[in-house]
Amino acid sequence: SDLLVSIFAVALSLSFSQILWFQFGPSNNNTESFPTSTIIMNSSNPFKDDIEAVVSKCDEILKAHPGNRCCKYLKEYVTSDEFKALSEADQETLWKCVRTGIDNEDSGLGCYAMTTSDYSKFGGFFDKVIRDYHGDETGSKKHETDWNTGDTDYDVKKLGQEELSMRVRVGRNLVGFNLPGAMDKEERVKFEQRMLLAFEKLKEAY
Repeated sequence: SDLLVSIFAVALSLSFSQILWFQFGPSNNNTESFPTSTIIMNSSNPFKDDIEAVVSKCDEILKAHPGNRCCKYLKEYVTSDEFKALSEADQETLWKCVRTGIDNEDSGLGCYAMTTSDYSKFGGFFDKVIRDYHGDETGSKKHETDWNTGDTDYDVKKLGQEELSMRVRVGRNLVGFNLPGAMDKEERVKFEQRMLLAFEKLKEAY
């Protein structure tokens, strides 16, 4: 029984030492061994608390996932005059916009506006992300919608195939509402109620 007590005491001592190491890091003050994610993820505004940790985390993510556009352009944006002029409240909003790209390291995009005004308020960031995504480095491309199929016949039954089902997904928002990332439950319910009225109009018309 004394042997079991001794073994238990040693195991407990080792576990406690590991906990201390995890919480405070090794004694040589090597900050690189302490996860930067711990520093920034518990903050509502890591740009204010430790902006170098944010940049370091972006660098770490980009080594493994160079296609993460959020990190690619965020580390540039935080050195810009536009970013430096942001209020602390705006910085907190920006963090909400980009956090998904930090949380989900393999994201190809990794950032979402909270309100429509974010696209202009953080234009120096979002413009580069959007242009990169659409392969439009100069910003000269213009979107054109053309549903005209000309004389082309797309009746698949004539090709001997069964009828196909098609789902058209349109992601847009309504004036007067935040974008989904900034919506609370009450606003989401109001949004749903507004859309239900619109769907009733469609049913009446079609």
